[in-house]
Amino acid sequence: MGSTTVGRGKAVLSIAMVTGLSAVFAQGTRAQPNVAALDAPANWRIVETFKAPRFLAAVELSSARMLRLISVIDNEKLVSPVLALDSIRIWNGRLLAQLDNPTSREYVLGNAILVQPFIAEGGRIAFLLTLADTIGASKQVIIDKGGLESFLDMLQTGVVAGRTLTENELRKQGQVTATPVSLAKPYSAVYPRTARLANVSGSALLQFVVDTTGRVRRETITTIDPTYKDFSDAAQAAVLEMQFTPATLEGHKIERMVQIPFNFNLHNDLPISAFSVPVRRTR
Repeated sequence: MGSTTVGRGKAVLSIAMVTGLSAVFAQGTRAQPNVAALDAPANWRIVETFKAPRFLAAVELSSARMLRLISVIDNEKLVSPVLALDSIRIWNGRLLAQLDNPTSREYVLGNAILVQPFIAEGGRIAFLLTLADTIGASKQVIIDKGGLESFLDMLQTGVVAGRTLTENELRKQGQVTATPVSLAKPYSAVYPRTARLANVSGSALLQFVVDTTGRVRRETITTIDPTYKDFSDAAQAAVLEMQFTPATLEGHKIERMVQIPFNFNLHNDLPISAFSVPVRRTR
């Protein structure tokens, strides 16, 4: 997402239980569902899941094109209120843009989700994630930046599904059929000349969006924790030349954010083989 696949990692750091919603959470802006559409029985389909130690979540899409979050924390299940696609899209975009430098103490999505950034041990930013159900019960989990990115990516995939699936596909039973981004053909990155001369090995983890044509959107490329600047430059040059097979939902091509590690080792070849699932940052 060398090694080409890793799981979502140990995103959850610790878990605590609360007895109810905080005042600001309860007073947050509510999503405005289509009431008329919700009066009819809805068919719910799981779009994607997120898993971490002691924490499991899934985003579900209804035949009325509404979303809800199903979560299990410490074996306790919560079913969120329904949320409108645009509400999630706007909230997701704001939070993703501020993950490295939060400008708010609280990011509230309806009466369903609350994210509160704080400074954790070592000066690293972590996030207190509060999830609530329709009767006001809630639970909390502390999650790192990589885990929160994966969680938000799951919600965004639900939004994309809500805008992409046809009426017939919305009425199908079972989980939405999805395929991840994969590498269309093997590719070998060029070993940086200065690093080779200095006899330096290292790595760079790249995050980027693959569009529906299978190409990388240049403006989305981010290097995460490179061990040497030249490795970052070489990896970025490589992904711009790579051809990917785009992700799909029910056969519809979609854009998807993924991560892929480049391991530069002077004593090994550097094939970048196909990966089967998006790689997420781990801490």
